[in-house]
Amino acid sequence: MRDHQELIRELAAISSPIVYDAVEKFNVRGQETGYTDASIKCIMPELGAICGYARTGKITGNLPKSENEEVLDMEKVWRYVDSMPKPGIMVVEDIDAYPKRSCAWGDYSASIFKALGCVGAVTNGCVRDVDEVRALGFSLFASTTVVGHAYIRYVGIDMPVTIGGLVVRPGDLIHADLHGVGIIPKEIPLDALVEKVKQCLETEGKVISYCNSPRFSLDGLLKHEYE
Repeated sequence: MRDHQELIRELAAISSPIVYDAVEKFNVRGQETGYTDASIKCIMPELGAICGYARTGKITGNLPKSENEEVLDMEKVWRYVDSMPKPGIMVVEDIDAYPKRSCAWGDYSASIFKALGCVGAVTNGCVRDVDEVRALGFSLFASTTVVGHAYIRYVGIDMPVTIGGLVVRPGDLIHADLHGVGIIPKEIPLDALVEKVKQCLETEGKVISYCNSPRFSLDGLLKHEYE
């Protein structure tokens, strides 16, 4: 059995669409499921793909804290994140209605969560300090950017959250890149998934090479002459 961390690093070098295609071969979920919709954007695509285990939370921030509202102390959030398997990806649902005006992710928070073992954050809310966070090598996936943090605060951690139509549970293995964010199903052994990724890349490579070769013909393509 190959080292688990090695397999995660190998998957982080592969694009999310190829990982999706490999997952599809195992027939464990519908083809329209397992990834975020177009509302979630990769803010720094040049940082490449990330792969890690979800830590989850819920935030609010459009309005000031109400008198009887329960707000989590950040120490509790940080200790939760630090206790989880690494590498981690913080997946945070902004429960405010649109338009969202608050922000939980800038260079301050990215620095702390990176030190706690996270490689990136995913939110349906907003982010800021993009240049500074990019310099940290910390990936951000969000709906958009915003100037201020407003009244941002955590109201829950370690629970299922919904981001861009995708339900993420604590401990889910996340894969994300410039195309969006997806979940690698627990039913699939990572070593088997990595091998399937290699097969998908090999098959696609043969077809693409054949389509760009002088011997290409539609009949040949239909007869699988690229094999």
